[in-house]
Amino acid sequence: MALNARDLAPDGDYFVSSYSGNGNNCIKVARPAAERTYVAVCDSKQDNGPAFAVRPEAWKAFITFIA
Repeated sequence: MALNARDLAPDGDYFVSSYSGNGNNCIKVARPAAERTYVAVCDSKQDNGPAFAVRPEAWKAFITFIA
């Protein structure tokens, strides 16, 4: 099943990292919320484009790896 950004975070809870700069190659992330037990990730240039979800512990491991 294909998911889009609004499917995963309908409240528009996405944010772009302050480290992204103005390179226009950014992702948006939505942290877990009351009904959402996952981290949602999508392209910052497409408000309702393709998106995916990962478990918070997987996201933390990814961020730790790239930091």
